[in-house]
Amino acid sequence: MPQLRILLVRPSGEDPSPVDQSLGATLAARRRSVEIERKTFRRGDLDDLASTLAPDAGRIDGVVGATGVPESTRLGELSEEFNFLCFVANNNPAVRQNRRTVFHIGVPTRMTAASVADQLLRVAGVRRVFLLHDETEFQKRVADNTASFLAAAGAVVCAVSAARPDWPDEIGSWRPELTYLVLSDETRALPLAQKLRQISPRMPLLLGRSLLRPSFIERVGGSAEGFYFVDMFRRGAPRSAEEAEFVDALGAGAVPLPTANHGFGWDAMMLLADALAGAEGKLAHALDDLESGAEIAGATGRFRFDDADHNGRQVFDPTVLSVLRSGRVIPLG
Repeated sequence: MPQLRILLVRPSGEDPSPVDQSLGATLAARRRSVEIERKTFRRGDLDDLASTLAPDAGRIDGVVGATGVPESTRLGELSEEFNFLCFVANNNPAVRQNRRTVFHIGVPTRMTAASVADQLLRVAGVRRVFLLHDETEFQKRVADNTASFLAAAGAVVCAVSAARPDWPDEIGSWRPELTYLVLSDETRALPLAQKLRQISPRMPLLLGRSLLRPSFIERVGGSAEGFYFVDMFRRGAPRSAEEAEFVDALGAGAVPLPTANHGFGWDAMMLLADALAGAEGKLAHALDDLESGAEIAGATGRFRFDDADHNGRQVFDPTVLSVLRSGRVIPLG
């Protein structure tokens, strides 16, 4: 079989999400003894992304993109134009646009919201939940979906924008049993988490999976003790062989706390490299194998792709809740 040409593409800069995805993908490539090339482009510049890949047109077998939704959508267009296999981590179906060459393996928002609502009521035992969200379209959708599932299960819910200056007064008068901080930007989330701890030191605080990373926990300091997190790993409980391999590889790479983005990058590279290797580099055969409906195990859960579904998550929800106890992240309950 000819040597595969696989690119790992991400925007320039030090944003934690693409950095973690890139590291996960790099470690996965090493585990599979796959040689990869790394390319960066100016963040948010879709023309620069296209220009970065243009010299390789017709010579790429696969691309893993540590990219946001607009960038991943453009990568999908390029994968069809240049005829390569593409994996990205986004859950937004707009990324695919019915192109056969792009797969997007993020966990769907409604799936996460339904699972979070169920586990908050059934495992954490709370029925009065305050949702504090930012104004991005994605996080507002997360908050809306979570509120709908909580209300349908009998919980009492209040959702408020963190942009409102009076949100501390709203929490004070509403007296929730738990507050879910629906933000992914660490810089925005940090002062809100600190303020919530000041307002009600004993109130449980839930944070999204993108904030379950050492930099955020360290910046919060001792008051992070007892934080709940949306998670997708078993964190020391009995785990799958695929998750164990992933955790072992990251530990060897001096990453003691694997993040969801590490996992997305790892699985994207594993899925892409295994599909291309199994098809001896032939894109059409790799696509046939991926769309066969066979169940594929990954570090972030299981997948089953077909010609209509290039997300693969529809019946395999990896979402769990974890809690920070004495510096360790462990499954809740």
